[in-house]
Parts: sequence; structure tokens; C-alpha cells
Amino acid sequence: MRTNGVQLFIFPHAGGSEVSYVPIEKELLPVTVTSTICYAGRGRRIHEPFLKDMDATAKDCMEIVRKNRDQQLPLVFLGHSLGALIAFETMACMRRYDMDLPELVFFSGRKGPAAVSENTNRSLLPDDELLTCLSRMGGIPEYFLRHPDFLSFYLPIIRNDLRLNDTYSYRHREAFDLPFVIMNGTDDESVGPDPAIFWKEHTTAACYQEWLEGNHFYFSDATAFSQTLTKYISMHFTHLQLPLLKACI
Repeated sequence: MRTNGVQLFIFPHAGGSEVSYVPIEKELLPVTVTSTICYAGRGRRIHEPFLKDMDATAKDCMEIVRKNRDQQLPLVFLGHSLGALIAFETMACMRRYDMDLPELVFFSGRKGPAAVSENTNRSLLPDDELLTCLSRMGGIPEYFLRHPDFLSFYLPIIRNDLRLNDTYSYRHREAFDLPFVIMNGTDDESVGPDPAIFWKEHTTAACYQEWLEGNHFYFSDATAFSQTLTKYISMHFTHLQLPLLKACI
């Protein structure tokens, strides 16, 4: 049995894809075997129709985890922004279907699922207002936002993902019994001063909070982001004797 790593599934942000997290995947080697979820309607699933609601998206992600699960490795989830919400709902779906849950979860760039969103109906904004919103959040180079070919491809994707967020309605459920790590950028105004408080109610285990320098897309500093992930993975899975990144030794 392999005992020298963990299996990490990454749930991307709205408009995100596997490409967005390649630098993190590289930084995390050899600590993790990483798989970034590809949502329907983009990447290698470009010819599949978008999933229109959170329940369908969570069930789809559950099946991706099931098909790609390495039972020899401990399971870890990481979700950023919309991906944090999808990861949470995927866990709820896994519990309903009696699947083994992750042993550690990182929620990034978002308040907890029960928190009321202040950014409702962004999916309905006119193109120019939506582009202004995306530019303000960062994460997409400005020259892409001015490129017609990119926009014709990207805007339907981001609108569908924002629709998932806009139409999401939290349903009360039993808290999980596994540790959460809440990670956010110091300049991300969307999460408020204490985002962990909105996550603590959803676990009976430990709930840690980490702030890293940057805006909503602070994980673009893949080294600092990966060092924080590795710190908690190594702290939680002490019996695995995982290799540490240099800055964490």
C-alpha cells in the first residue's frame, strides 16, 4: 500500500479549469497526487452541455471522484470560490450515497454556504458590466478581456458558473466531522474579516483559518499557496511521514 502521499481533488472557481491549477499541482509534487475537476462544458468536456443547477453539478463531481479515486491514498479536497461551494455540496452528495468522505478539506475564497451572498445575479449582467466585475476581481489578464475570440468562448462558461452561484439555496444538514482549513487573500473584500465563522458551523472537528497576501486570486502565488496546503496536510497526516516543501521545514 502506498503511504507517501495523499490524493487531492481540486474544485475550480467560476470560469476556472484544470489549466488554472497546473502551477499548484507541480508545486505539490511529491506530496499529493492531484486531480483538478473538469466541469461540463469546458476543457476536455467542451462538447458536453453545461449543468444547470448545483445538485446536478455535485452529483457529477461525485462520480468524477468515484471513478478516479485511489483507495490507497488519503482523500483531500480543495475548492476555491464557487469551487468551495461545489466541494461542500459534493461532500453532502457523497454522504448521501455512503461514499468515504475526504479526511481534510480546504475551502478558499468564499464565505460558508449558509452565508448570504452579496453578489447575486452577476450572471445576468450585461457584457460590459460583467467584464468590469471580472476585471475588478482579477485572475484574468486584461488583454484576454479585450480579445473578442476569447470572450465569445469564455463568457458563456462564466455566466453558467455564476448562475450556479446566483441560484444556490443552502439546505440545512448535519455538520461534518472532519477538519476544515479556511484560506483567503488579505485583499479579498468579498470574504469579510472573519470568513471562518461561516464555516465553523458545518464541522464538529477543527476549523483553521489562514490569510495569504493577495486578492481573490491570491493562489496565483503557487509557491506560498502550496506551502500552506503542505503544512496542514503534513500536520494532519503525521503517520505518512510526508516530504515537506523547503519553506515548511
